[in-house]
Formats: sequence, C-alpha cells, structure tokens
Amino acid sequence: MTAAVFSSHLAGPVTAPSRLSQVATRVMNALIESRARSAARELRRHEALMSDLGRRQDHSPLFLDQSDDLPFKL
Repeated sequence: MTAAVFSSHLAGPVTAPSRLSQVATRVMNALIESRARSAARELRRHEALMSDLGRRQDHSPLFLDQSDDLPFKL
C-alpha cells in the first residue's frame, strides 16, 4: 500500500490576490451593500404606504367622506 503525501512546498508558491482583484472585490461589496440599503428603504416606504392605506380604509375620520368634495378637479 502506498500513501500519498501532499507537501505544500511542492505545490508551488501561493500568490496573494492582485491589487486590482482586491479593489474590484471592495467595489462589488460596496455596490451590494448599497443595493441592500436601497431595497430596505423601499420596503419601509412600501410598508408605511400599506399601513396608511389600511388606516384610511378602516373608516378613519381622516379618510374622505362620500359627500366630501374631491381635492382635485375631474
């Protein structure tokens, strides 16, 4: 039976990532973070709108009555 031994010095030198690769990774991470923050902000706006519409539909006195004039001309 033979045993295979892997020696790291036989595999060759391990090169560090290039400067361009590091910059590209940072840019992509920043872009992903920005998109995530933007999506969270849009979600909060949507949830606020939905809760506002929900409040208006529950016969709130802030909602226009059927006999009230519309706030714009048709």
